[in-house]
Amino acid sequence: MPFSLSQLPPGTCCVLDQAYIPGSQAGHHPDSIQTLDLFVPAGPGPFPVILWIHGGGWHSGGKQPEGIELALKFIPHGFAVAAIGYRLTPDAPFPSQIEDCGRALAWLRRHAAGHRLDPERIGAVGHSAGAHLCALLATGTAGAGFAETGAGPIQAAVCWSPPFDLDRERGPWPKTMFAWNPEDKFSRTFFPGGAYDAGFARRASPASYVHGGMPPMLVVHGARDTVVPFAPVEAFAEQAKKAGVDVTLRIDPERGHDTMNEATKEEALQFFMRVLHSVPALQD
Repeated sequence: MPFSLSQLPPGTCCVLDQAYIPGSQAGHHPDSIQTLDLFVPAGPGPFPVILWIHGGGWHSGGKQPEGIELALKFIPHGFAVAAIGYRLTPDAPFPSQIEDCGRALAWLRRHAAGHRLDPERIGAVGHSAGAHLCALLATGTAGAGFAETGAGPIQAAVCWSPPFDLDRERGPWPKTMFAWNPEDKFSRTFFPGGAYDAGFARRASPASYVHGGMPPMLVVHGARDTVVPFAPVEAFAEQAKKAGVDVTLRIDPERGHDTMNEATKEEALQFFMRVLHSVPALQD
């Protein structure tokens, strides 16, 4: 059954296709655009915010329909949801994607008061490539050389099936997987030169920026995942724990790469309720 806006709780405020930079225009694909959809519960607020960052190998996918799906889950519990679109790699190679996520986050913070949002209680959730971008928001990418967006930190992160380390040797990535395949769209569109580059892969990897100031994280990986290997996920979680970060890593023995389902959405809801509701709400 497809999800629709009509299913949202009464009084939900919906702001669709809001440009977070001036003059946003779609690229080769209509979803390759710097806009977001914002869903805010009825009531005075200010509400904590959950950012949804979609997957698709950085070269495909879009902010819907999963944005509405997550809004249906979170809105009844007093969370606003912002589903972020970003430029896809056929139009703009990395790091455009993480810079766009930062710009969207900065827009939400600048306009928080007008939309009844709490700019100091923001979490992010992403799947696959979206989980990679979510983790980069969590690390803050200090020293990475990405464009400054003024986004500020997030307070919580949920990563489903995350490629935390894109260095195919350091990963390590099995040679059957996409990091080794020059014909895969990942290799042909992610790297500025159109071919795998180890130095660039390390620069683009959340695993390169782990530090003790990261927010609490929930990481879920499928034991049957044939797209993203488990070893770098486990290594990232252990590295973060050693740095003092509150990290929960759960392996789902029955899932492959598709770890977004009703059970993991409920798990994410409980995590965000624990973490973000423990942060003092912004006072008017």
